[in-house]
Amino acid sequence: MYELNYDSMTGKVGSIKRLSDSASIPLCEDNMDFRAFLEWNIEQAVPLDLDSIDAASIAAHEAQKEQAAIDVLVNQKMKDIAIAELKKEGILDAGGKIKK
Repeated sequence: MYELNYDSMTGKVGSIKRLSDSASIPLCEDNMDFRAFLEWNIEQAVPLDLDSIDAASIAAHEAQKEQAAIDVLVNQKMKDIAIAELKKEGILDAGGKIKK
């Protein structure tokens, strides 16, 4: 038996997992294990769909990208606020350098 492994960024099938030994089989026509999978898959009442998409993987990847963008904005804003406060306190000059 086999199961599909999805690419976490694209949600597309990235490889096949053979359950008997947990081998990862690439999607490569020249690979004997992949050819064995294709033969097995044809015989199944409900074959595994190599064109299927894992929407959850795509959503998780998009959420990670959005959170990373938010983190960048928050970090820059915190830096800007800290610099402004240090200038008000007279620790930094107008150019952002430490006063001596």
